[in-house]
Amino acid sequence: MDYSYIPLKKTDKQKAAHLARKLHISPIIVEILYQRGMTSLEALREYLYPQLANLPDPFTMLGMKEAVTRVVEARLAGHPVYIHGDYDVDGISATTLLHAFFTTVGIHSFYYIPKRTEEQYGLSEASLSKLLGTVSPSAKPVLITVDCGISSFAEIAFAEQHYGCDVIVTDHHLPGPELPAALAIVNPKQDGCSFPFTYLAGVGVAFFFVLALRRVLVEAGVLKKDTMPNLKHSLDLVALGTIADVVPLVDVNRILVRAGLEVLATRSRPGVRALAECGNVMTTAITAEDVAFRLAPRINASGRLGQPELGVQLLLAQNQDEAVQLAAQLEDLNNQRKVLEADITPAISAACSKQTEEGRAALAVYSADCHPGILGILASRMAEQFNRPVILFTDDQHAQGKHILKGSGRSVPEINLYETLSSCQEVIEQFGGHPMAAGLTISLSSFEEFARLFHESVEQQKTLPLHQQRRLVDYQLAAEHLLHHNFLQTVQLLEPCGEGNPEPVFLMQAEPLKQVRTVGNDEHVVFHIHVQGRTLSGVGFNLAQQYSGFPGNETSLVFKLKQRYFNGKEHTQMQVIEFLPV
Repeated sequence: MDYSYIPLKKTDKQKAAHLARKLHISPIIVEILYQRGMTSLEALREYLYPQLANLPDPFTMLGMKEAVTRVVEARLAGHPVYIHGDYDVDGISATTLLHAFFTTVGIHSFYYIPKRTEEQYGLSEASLSKLLGTVSPSAKPVLITVDCGISSFAEIAFAEQHYGCDVIVTDHHLPGPELPAALAIVNPKQDGCSFPFTYLAGVGVAFFFVLALRRVLVEAGVLKKDTMPNLKHSLDLVALGTIADVVPLVDVNRILVRAGLEVLATRSRPGVRALAECGNVMTTAITAEDVAFRLAPRINASGRLGQPELGVQLLLAQNQDEAVQLAAQLEDLNNQRKVLEADITPAISAACSKQTEEGRAALAVYSADCHPGILGILASRMAEQFNRPVILFTDDQHAQGKHILKGSGRSVPEINLYETLSSCQEVIEQFGGHPMAAGLTISLSSFEEFARLFHESVEQQKTLPLHQQRRLVDYQLAAEHLLHHNFLQTVQLLEPCGEGNPEPVFLMQAEPLKQVRTVGNDEHVVFHIHVQGRTLSGVGFNLAQQYSGFPGNETSLVFKLKQRYFNGKEHTQMQVIEFLPV
């Protein structure tokens, strides 16, 4: 990868410095944000200090009024409400949010999440039968989907016809040209919806639903304004699902997740505290990175290995002993997931490497030996390793009649995976997802044709080979900048970082490294730099081989800044992305 830094023009640099003085923050951070298009005081304030008061009115979401009216009716008449979720972190956190709120406000609520290893994604006749059981149409049940349902035409008709359900779909996946015949559909991506932000996760849609429902329950006299549930306490769930689902952390999502990270940091939810302990999250703050790489994978493990109810039970746990026991079960599942990954990764990596050498712009790999629960996480690792969109396939255990493959894909920022798959529809049985992640099914007989179309579609979208594209760093730092408290404090204001709001990448020229050594089977490099009598630490994961190619200890660094916990104290660490020749 070619890294370069393009500084602001002199006049823009002066404007950024003026804005920094107005905000009393580091001018370096303002320059970075200025480069990203935030060139006014108002834009910078909205970004740096997102406020819950600025959230849009939930009733601007199409279908919200009808959905809320029906659930209020259910509350007043005692009708049961059934929640059908999904088995990833987004679906688990959304299910938890709805069930917990309904229970608090006196709604008879039941939930079910399908098992990935036994049932298909989303709604199915089997999962609906398990959720609805022996409920009679005379009970006037309400079925609410979370993080699924927008393409479940037959299944929604089944729930209506066999169980007499009024169906409310809450989803965030892109709808097709036709919509299912539900009582209400709440999805900001549907045509005609005036909600000003379309990139909510499923749990984000669920949050706005309970926000609207709480308002109407107060107006109906069911709740009192001074004792109604404080929904800020539910934002830890919103942060978990939103970060894990890799939706853009901008605009409304930034407001929700910033506040949600503050709630997560309190560790007031027993399940979160137990998860943080298992994940060794020791810093005072919990970052988006902590969620993505330490908390969410443990929740996801329950869904990946067919026990998604454990994730909901953990997040609903009311005492610490119960939470610790459930977190231990998730830890065990997560360790099983790691073993499954370790066993299959060499074969998957070799297949991806071979296709890369053949010039494939997008990689499609089929392995009958791959556990379906780890397809997504392996695809993510391969996409990062080979800097290309990757879709991994294995056999679908639910196929009937013909040999069907289940696939999970991850992309790179330059390529919209959902649009790419749209151009390959002629050989796809079903698909859905987002720009960065998607799931699909194809027949085994169509695999080679799909791989060809997938490659050609990506090849047509890019202007340079992905491995040759230049990456701009956000700022070229001098070592002494890392000693400025104002700079380090302001870096934290960029959180939450992730999709749509990347962590800043810094370049430091020609800095001699001290106390260099390798760790972790000689794969990683750790080092120190000395600046004005102080010592700063750094690490380069999986970069030992690259670093060994440099003569002496003088190198330029491309890195990110991380807050780490060591020996009972928090400190700032440089995490090197690449060592560059001087």
